Amino acid sequence: MKKTLKLQTRLTIFVCIVVLIALFITFFTIGAQTSRSIREQEKSTALQTAEMVADAPIVPDSLENGKDQELREYTSQVQKITSTEFVVVMDMNGIRKTHPNPDKIGKRFTGGDETKALKGHVHISTASGTLGKSMRAFVPVYNKDGKQVGAVAVGITINEIDEIISHSLRPLYFIICVSIFVGVIGAVIVARTVKNIMYGLEPYEIATLLQERSAMLESTKEGILAVDESGKIKLANAEAKRLFIKMGILVNPIDQDVNAVLPKSRLKQVIETKKPLQDRDIRINGLELVFNEVPIQLKGQTVGAIATFRDKTEVKHLAEQLSGVKMYANALRAQSHEFMNKLHVILGLVQLKEYDDLGDYIKDIAIQQKSETSEIINDVKSSVLAGFLLGKQSYIREQGADLDIQCDNVIPNAADPSVVHELITIIGNLLNNALDAVSNRPKKQISMSMRYHEKQLHIEISDTGSGLSAEDQTKIFEQGYSTKGKNRGFGLYFTQQSMENLKGQMIVTSEKNEGTTFSLRIPYESKEEQHD
Repeated sequence: MKKTLKLQTRLTIFVCIVVLIALFITFFTIGAQTSRSIREQEKSTALQTAEMVADAPIVPDSLENGKDQELREYTSQVQKITSTEFVVVMDMNGIRKTHPNPDKIGKRFTGGDETKALKGHVHISTASGTLGKSMRAFVPVYNKDGKQVGAVAVGITINEIDEIISHSLRPLYFIICVSIFVGVIGAVIVARTVKNIMYGLEPYEIATLLQERSAMLESTKEGILAVDESGKIKLANAEAKRLFIKMGILVNPIDQDVNAVLPKSRLKQVIETKKPLQDRDIRINGLELVFNEVPIQLKGQTVGAIATFRDKTEVKHLAEQLSGVKMYANALRAQSHEFMNKLHVILGLVQLKEYDDLGDYIKDIAIQQKSETSEIINDVKSSVLAGFLLGKQSYIREQGADLDIQCDNVIPNAADPSVVHELITIIGNLLNNALDAVSNRPKKQISMSMRYHEKQLHIEISDTGSGLSAEDQTKIFEQGYSTKGKNRGFGLYFTQQSMENLKGQMIVTSEKNEGTTFSLRIPYESKEEQHD
């Protein structure tokens, strides 16, 4: 695998390159501007010096009267004061009258750029002379009568100008070096900061992690919906979109307001209260869902919320399978214990040689077992429901209570198998509640009656428990409410949900110390009547 530079190294190099480019551009821009400014300043100095000398009365007078010594002294002073390289006065023939080098006096001015000045024109040029290449300003000299008698040339060598420019740029060199040093340090700090923000991960590691997380979200069997702090949907996995389609929601949920897509969602409430809502059942367009909604907190701040939800039908199938396994295991255990107890009695009677009593005991067991079993099997045509009732009866007997099951007539098999599953949920939860109610009572009696009449199934379950107060009767069907302690209060809630699914009615009758009775009336179409 080809090795690549780490993110921190790449960021450091990149920032350093950007800083260096910016500094070099700045340096050359400022350098060019400074050079241009100094050259213009030197031109102005040379021209002003030449004009000053040309206007001095001593210059035309010396040219006309031959006072060369006085003229040399004057130009030498001007040259020192203005720090120019040379101040040359020439006559109309271009013969030098003054020059920094005395050997050049009396000789013709060199460079060829003096011609314009001798013709009365002021100009500035760059040319090579006896002192090297220089920038020269030329100004004609006129006498009192306005007649041109010569010209003045003031020069500054190019080397001197370059030295002035270099001297002016020295602080800039220092600033550039300091800026490069600071830029490199800043690049390292920026790279480390970015690295820390990304939790020390390299880009390819982040990409891999993102792909893995995305695959996990898309493959989960629960719908996942995430919203930001304003309630806009930012994430919806494949299962969530599938359930949306099943609910008849065909719009793309991303960036939509969650309440517009799911009016029954409470994600905005979760964001405001910062409290989760768990195991909440909602129905949307005929589809029942189990919702869990929790806030998303980052560094102590609530930045959004996430909901996980699943089709309740699938959850109920799983719950029914689990409860069925548990129910049959409990029934087998109860029957095993009951059978062992009876074997102990039989063994005791055999050892005592009470054979007459042994015969009567075995006969009573056989009659009782045949009576209980045959009545339920003969009257309840659904083998699933009959097996459930037999198992429940054995389990309750093992717990020290009695369950009396009476069928006023034959209970036919249901045309819809899902009705039987709902009935098992309803009867199972009510019998469990009745068993809890009589567990601490001297008389532990539970009775159940069933009757089928005109496509209606009537069920009544009574117990000899302590009963319910008026306040409890109004709250017992609320999710999480229980008089038995924490982490309870789901049985009657699910019973109510199943009753609503079957479009049945349930009446609770109870008084303190008088027990409780649940009366149910459920629409029930038999399998035989459907075929007829």
